[in-house]
Amino acid sequence: MNAFETLIADFSSKTGLSLVPDERQGCFLETDGVVITIQYRQEADEVVIFAPVTDPDSGAPLTKAMCEKALLLAYDGKGTSGASLGLFGDNLILSVHVPMDGLDASALGTKLLAFTDAAVSARAEIAAANGAASDGPEGGDKPSSLPPDDISNFIRV
Repeated sequence: MNAFETLIADFSSKTGLSLVPDERQGCFLETDGVVITIQYRQEADEVVIFAPVTDPDSGAPLTKAMCEKALLLAYDGKGTSGASLGLFGDNLILSVHVPMDGLDASALGTKLLAFTDAAVSARAEIAAANGAASDGPEGGDKPSSLPPDDISNFIRV
């Protein structure tokens, strides 16, 4: 049993969850309506925790409003609690990388709780942006609040 498998076994034992890593060194759980994957990356000796924040089963395309909201949330990490927000296929995915060094079952639980809160919040804000955009012009995409050439709100170095 490797360190990741031991970590997951300890976490499962302490939480009562039945998590077992698969052949790709990953496992998943569902909480608060979010499917969270916990994946071990041996080459970096880290755990990556990730979850879709758009509905992968809906088949609905990402809208401009959804992408704009995702970029706003990810801009300085405050809207994602420091997690990364990226695109995988047609889905927006929230992820965080956690070094294995010093990671135990309690610390993993703390990371998972914080990640779940961030994923639930990001998912709600992105969905709300899409809902608000559906009332807008041209098939649901609201125009940006700034003209494309207006950079006056950027920080000057």
